[in-house]
Amino acid sequence: MPKITEIDKNFAKRTDSDGLYYFDPMTSNVRISGLPWLSTNRNYHRMDDRLYEKFSYGVRALSANTAGVQISFKTDSRRLGVRVTVEENNLLPHMAQIASTGIDVYVGAGRRKVFRTVFFPYMEGDRYGSVRELETDGAEEITLNLPLYCGVKSLEIGVDSDSVIEPPEPYDYEKPVLFYGSSITQGACASRPGNSYCSALGRRFNFEVINLGFSGSCKGETLIAEQIASLDLAAFVYDYDHNADTATQLRETHKPFFDIIRKAHPELPVIMISKADLTGGYEFTRAKRDVVKETYDIAVANGDRKVWFVDGLTMYGEDAGDCTVDGCHPNDLGFRRMADAIAPALCEALGENNK
Repeated sequence: MPKITEIDKNFAKRTDSDGLYYFDPMTSNVRISGLPWLSTNRNYHRMDDRLYEKFSYGVRALSANTAGVQISFKTDSRRLGVRVTVEENNLLPHMAQIASTGIDVYVGAGRRKVFRTVFFPYMEGDRYGSVRELETDGAEEITLNLPLYCGVKSLEIGVDSDSVIEPPEPYDYEKPVLFYGSSITQGACASRPGNSYCSALGRRFNFEVINLGFSGSCKGETLIAEQIASLDLAAFVYDYDHNADTATQLRETHKPFFDIIRKAHPELPVIMISKADLTGGYEFTRAKRDVVKETYDIAVANGDRKVWFVDGLTMYGEDAGDCTVDGCHPNDLGFRRMADAIAPALCEALGENNK
């Protein structure tokens, strides 16, 4: 592997007092995933900046949040540092600050990634940074999961001055899996970024995750469906019924949203999910669940064999009360139960059984 100073001569001038070389992922040979419009945006925004004014206020604001965004590379450095400037330091009353504004780190390649450490944000201010011991033996693949509920203005990653760095191993799937949905899809209220159900499934199957969860702002808009339809995906998962005020409102958008995707991609695997919690009561939840199932049933009746339905009412199990922090947003147990419930459908959709 080449040394960092052989990749970028500027590193030779950037040794800090902690003895680390710091580099900008945007100008290095590391992999940045979860940003489908990275090549045109050249920032950490999840939606196409060229359409910024056309998006709803919520999508505009939340598209800067780095939910699902990962940075991966291989290095033999024994230490890892970060220096981050965020767009806002979100102190959410029901969510751990490490999840909303911090970064967690996994070590290992492919499906062998294991959690190693976290970078805690400061309680106040828009900048933080620190150094962690990786406790690795030789070259290892490192993955950083960026914050779920804040934007990243700038990020520098530090490694030992005598270390080497190279790109990570490729994903098992050439194309990403895209998740569209509510605050739960965005990651509320995991204890850290890597524990959201989308990220957990990404590790389990080793695919790139595109997280288009927008807290309170996923309304099944035509423009968003068209943006998703413009992408080349391995599978599409959507569960935005939380953001519909009524089952009637959900019915007005759910099938039309699917139809836009299906028209553009007749063979794309699509997984439809209904919400897992009972906020609003059982009948309210069941009514929304039936709308999602109706879209699925119509597709199957029309001969579509690339659709799956995951019933949210069965996700949490008998101890559902232990799966949320507030009756609505999952805790880590709830997210694990969601990932476990969705995994069989994804397994079929991605053809895992044929591998």
